[in-house]
Amino acid sequence: MVNRRTIPELAPAFGKEEIMYLIKALLLIAAIYVFRDFIYVYWKIFAFLTPFFFIIFSWFKAIQSGDRFGAVLREQITLMPIPYAEGGRKTVIPRATIALVLVNVAIYYGTRLLPPEQIRAIEDNYMFMPLARTGWHLLVSPLTSMFMHGGAGHLWGNMAALWAFGPAVEERVGSKKFIFLYILTGILGSLTFVIVGRLFFSSTLHGLGASGAIGGIMGVFMVRCYFKKLVIPIPVFGLINFKLRVNSLLPLGLFFLMDLRGGFRQLTGTISHTGYWAHIGSMVAGMSIAAHLNLHRDAAGESFTEAGIKAIEHRVYGESGEKQLLKAMAINPQNEAALLGLARIKAVSRRPEGREYFQEAINLALRSDPQRAAEIYAEYFQVYNRMLEPGLQYRLARIFHSQGNFEGAARSLEMIIVEPTTAGTIREQAFVQLITILAEKGLGEAAQFRCRQFGEAFPQSTLLKRARQISGLEPLP
Repeated sequence: MVNRRTIPELAPAFGKEEIMYLIKALLLIAAIYVFRDFIYVYWKIFAFLTPFFFIIFSWFKAIQSGDRFGAVLREQITLMPIPYAEGGRKTVIPRATIALVLVNVAIYYGTRLLPPEQIRAIEDNYMFMPLARTGWHLLVSPLTSMFMHGGAGHLWGNMAALWAFGPAVEERVGSKKFIFLYILTGILGSLTFVIVGRLFFSSTLHGLGASGAIGGIMGVFMVRCYFKKLVIPIPVFGLINFKLRVNSLLPLGLFFLMDLRGGFRQLTGTISHTGYWAHIGSMVAGMSIAAHLNLHRDAAGESFTEAGIKAIEHRVYGESGEKQLLKAMAINPQNEAALLGLARIKAVSRRPEGREYFQEAINLALRSDPQRAAEIYAEYFQVYNRMLEPGLQYRLARIFHSQGNFEGAARSLEMIIVEPTTAGTIREQAFVQLITILAEKGLGEAAQFRCRQFGEAFPQSTLLKRARQISGLEPLP
């Protein structure tokens, strides 16, 4: 397996490099906030000149990458009209996010089928705090309030924000934990809103909407996905959208600052119907819970892995890519992507460390995605043309067999049999498995030949009788 001396000691929860990254982002957020009026004027000019910038940017990127201009142009275009977090596995379906959107939409438009007085009664009794102070309404209103909206604009604005950040968080924490975080941070945001009202206004505030819960997901995103880019669609010619990629911390940080500004203005007497303190409370709760769950460590590991893999894709096999991947391994020694990246770096010169990295990556993949393990093995064998560690090779042979890849299974088992360092128990099992495969394929003579070999090598084996029956040398009982 991998020589752990080549991997740094367990990395701190958040290293110097990540802290500097956050400091730079915070300084930029502060600068944008301070000069926001000045920037807004020039932003309108930039938006007007977007088509020109779009073509020039794509042209320079094509020259830099060596790709065709048309291919680069298509990569910079999106039909998605709302912002979204970039990256992640495209095969992952954000089921919980989709379900939350559908439930919010169904509740809003479903209640709009009722008479106006009934809609008003539902909102009054199931917002938080509810006007009806019965035990039932007080109990359920923290949950029901986050699934009700005051208008279509309120609904779709919230759903756009949920779709922008929800899928990225759900992919990384899982659907069940995502729902839990959504509800918990939403409730904590609503409680913050009510507590601020009692402390500063000596009155009970009432609110509804999903923005608190979505703010909590944004808070989790800021910790778990701090390194991700946010794609902001900029209309071009009114037909397509140019992908403007920005550091996701910038819009989220500005959103938080604007909420703070609005919240403190409310405390000084400015009238506003926006639940700023619900947003603030839920975002702080999301960030705090994510940090408590050590999601920042996972984020740093993923960031280092992406940087290392990107270096490999650009054929930078030297110190840069390897250093990033080793840092990712220091955070999580079972990082399959980082292991595979290191294996590919070492495979360029067929270094023995590459074999070890490949083996560990295959071993990890076998636990969750056998098909993926088989694909990694094919890549490994093409480079090294040698069998894996016998026990691992035997497990892989069984995967090949279950997938119907009889040739791959048989070849793997034959390698185990002829390898002199293979332990006796594994060789016995490999013989029986190979005989079984040959018999299944109707190769009776080959199965009997291997059975005789088995008998010569292990005359006292308890598996020999079974092997003879499978091969047809002995009748079945």
